[in-house]
Amino acid sequence: MLIGAVLVAAGSGRRMGSDKLWIEFSGRPAWRWALDTLMVVPGMSWVVVVAPPDALERFRDAIPESARGRCEVVAGGEERADSALAGIAALTRTGFPEDAPVLIHDAARPAASSELMARIVAAVTPTDGAVPVVPLHDSLKHVDTSGRVIAAFDREGLALAQTPQAATLVVLRAALEEAQAWGRKMTDEAAALAAGGVVVHSVAGEPGNQKLTQPGDEALVAGVLAARSMPLVPPKVGERQRAGIGFDAHRFGEGGAMRLGGLEFVGDPRLAGHSDGDVALHAVIDALLGAAAAGDIGSLYPSDDARWADADSGELVRGAVSTLHEAGWRPVSVDLTIVAAHPGIGPRHDEMAARLAELCGVEVNAVGVKGTTSDGLGFTGAEGIAAFAVAVIAHA
Repeated sequence: MLIGAVLVAAGSGRRMGSDKLWIEFSGRPAWRWALDTLMVVPGMSWVVVVAPPDALERFRDAIPESARGRCEVVAGGEERADSALAGIAALTRTGFPEDAPVLIHDAARPAASSELMARIVAAVTPTDGAVPVVPLHDSLKHVDTSGRVIAAFDREGLALAQTPQAATLVVLRAALEEAQAWGRKMTDEAAALAAGGVVVHSVAGEPGNQKLTQPGDEALVAGVLAARSMPLVPPKVGERQRAGIGFDAHRFGEGGAMRLGGLEFVGDPRLAGHSDGDVALHAVIDALLGAAAAGDIGSLYPSDDARWADADSGELVRGAVSTLHEAGWRPVSVDLTIVAAHPGIGPRHDEMAARLAELCGVEVNAVGVKGTTSDGLGFTGAEGIAAFAVAVIAHA
């Protein structure tokens, strides 16, 4: 099934006091998180980004290379409905099927998951739409302009609407055009659909699908995205043991074969960065040093020190282990996760685990190695590789 999407990014962000869509989370602006998630929804064939008329080139320049064949940027209007219709019109011009589902998503909601988007699509029928909602848990009060509480509202049957909202292309276009023709001020697409007599099904939303609206919201969104991007929790450790977490990321570079996890991957581009660019071993070093409160890879092997240029990262791991021994610690276990679109880690899992065990001085069964992808999202989708490591150490 083909799916289309309209990412509404034409708002002014007046209440936020800044250009909220360009607030960066882990190096990516808010709207890019939303776009990248839409692009990996199964069946997604075309996404239209609706941007402010005076910022079209800025948005176009920020579209990732991997999305350029399935994404375009068009100018939005004064009201949300105008922008949604601009996106619908752009989809129509591509020849997108009239009976195919279309997601309309607010770019100020960067933390919506692809799983939520897929559930919304599944709830759409040829005649009915769908909207994600979350229950109200707080009491509702009617407050007058002076700040005085007038009355309480019964929250029974009430819910908070989120995006993306969806219906087929033809149903969405008809509902939005009707609302515009009648001069109805619609806060979202679900309202336009319902006003036009379309049945709108509610789907369980996500508490983390926060909208950037006012100052302080960015901290909530950052927490959700950080938890999703780096779901690492130090393991429980025994008496006289400690655990540490390491992370590193390097872009693809030039100049020879890739070094990863202490192995050489011929045919894959070398990673740019410190020493030989082995992002996996660098994460392991930081995890080991962090567990011992012995600094990090940058303090032990400064990047401006010529001794470490093109150095074998395996030898750097050995040096970190020696630093631990000098401080009265020894490695107990290492768990490594490599996030990469390529190369595949599975075929060389055992070899990499054995190499890590040798470098750290532990048994092979005390080493975990996992490879995963980011489903084409962001940096690890096309630009480079990231690695997370957890190490447990004990008193020697």
